[in-house]
Amino acid sequence: MKFFESRIGPSIFETYYHHAAKALETVGHMERCVAIACDDGDTAEAIAATSNAELEADGLKNELRGVMRGRVRLAISKEVFLDMITRQDRIADYAENVTEIISFRPLYEDAEARKLLLAQAQSVQATVNEYAKAVEKLQELMELGFATKVKEELHQLIASVNLLEHRADEKEATTAAYVFSHGDDAPLAAAHMYRVAQRLDDVANATEHAANSLLPLASH
Repeated sequence: MKFFESRIGPSIFETYYHHAAKALETVGHMERCVAIACDDGDTAEAIAATSNAELEADGLKNELRGVMRGRVRLAISKEVFLDMITRQDRIADYAENVTEIISFRPLYEDAEARKLLLAQAQSVQATVNEYAKAVEKLQELMELGFATKVKEELHQLIASVNLLEHRADEKEATTAAYVFSHGDDAPLAAAHMYRVAQRLDDVANATEHAANSLLPLASH
């Protein structure tokens, strides 16, 4: 089965699953960009790939919003579904912001700071990967008619995303503390790395919010 491919034919949720896949692709390119930047490599291709994936996610978001202006029957309210789309789209938005900030200048030249930033990016990616499992479980839930067992599994995955987001927050705090305590000799570079760390944290936060937006369906 292709990632998030619908097994019950075209539907508005099929487009939602494609949007999820594109948002997750954006984060994958973002993490690769962080890794390249930490190794003083050429980030141009990864930045462009991130931007292109985010643009495609935007197109799918707009398509979904256009459909929602018509007469659509859903198992949930339009407001809930629009909130799901918006929150999921913010994952891609913030991921693109990370690479935009990286493009401004080389990263702070401190090996430990770069190690911590890369660990944070990997923690954010782990949070997003868990969200991908939650969206796949949502697909299963809808295709099985909101089976109680699958609802519980979705609840567990949402809780797991929240836990991983907390761990990503801890990584951000560690990165920030190190950068601020060691960056006196290069304040501009340190401030730049802190902005990257902050925006990475925004990606994790957006992922947590997107996961929590699935709760109304998990409780349907």
